[in-house]
Amino acid sequence: DMARVGLAGTLRDVRMTTFAGDSKRLAAIDYAGQPAGYAAQPGEVVNYVENHDNPTLFDILALKLPRDTSREDRARVQLLGAAFVGFSQGIAYYHAGMEVLRSKSLDRNSFNSGDWFNRLDWTYTDNGFGAGLPPASDNGKDWALLKPVLADASIKPRPEDIAWMREAFNDLLRIRSSSTLFRMRSSKDVEARLSFRNVGPQQNPVVIAAHLDGNGYAGAGFREILYFINVSPKAQTMALPEERKKPYVLHPVQRATGVADTRPARDAHYDMRRGRFTIPPRTAVVYVIE
Repeated sequence: DMARVGLAGTLRDVRMTTFAGDSKRLAAIDYAGQPAGYAAQPGEVVNYVENHDNPTLFDILALKLPRDTSREDRARVQLLGAAFVGFSQGIAYYHAGMEVLRSKSLDRNSFNSGDWFNRLDWTYTDNGFGAGLPPASDNGKDWALLKPVLADASIKPRPEDIAWMREAFNDLLRIRSSSTLFRMRSSKDVEARLSFRNVGPQQNPVVIAAHLDGNGYAGAGFREILYFINVSPKAQTMALPEERKKPYVLHPVQRATGVADTRPARDAHYDMRRGRFTIPPRTAVVYVIE
């Protein structure tokens, strides 16, 4: 529910079906004792998954993903974080370097850590991971935890992983810029045109599915958009009866020659007759009706 609230721009008056099957205004969904939906209009919301002096997403994932996660999948999970921002209503904000797997060597507060931990490598050959134990002031109590992670050479990305992330991120920006449906201007527009699939108590909890209605909307570019975010390390198949017999095709960016992430074109599948969609592991897939 919280992921969907974010994708809907945390708009207080937008309604959605919760995990329990109830239809609620986002303002009626609890977030640590406060309304999860609080904004009046999309322009009041800035969406991000990493920010300023805090840990980078790469570093958070270095600590949280299973240690045997491959470099390729670490980049994929980073791209999923970027996709959540790219598909969210409101203002998309990307911290500098997220697109190149930026690391601050696990520094949790780099405000006063200098260039050694904050630098960006514009040769795209090094992301900063493993530069050393971060300063003791905010990190010293965790050094025993951080040291073996930083010493694990299998976590540090190769130049080809950094390049893949950069190009896949640019493709994601192209998808967002292709339609005003990803950045609607009013809460009423979001309420009328955004709806979530795969909801309620029988949902598959590792896949987000959302539908955007572009009929008559200026700059929509497509009649309909249906996007999926599969966070599982395994492919997921789901039936969406409401989408049956619709002429969906992959978004032009994802089916283009030279796209960085080839999984959607190679492994995603839509069975029009049954309304069944297969979404590859750890992949964001966008279908459109042109």
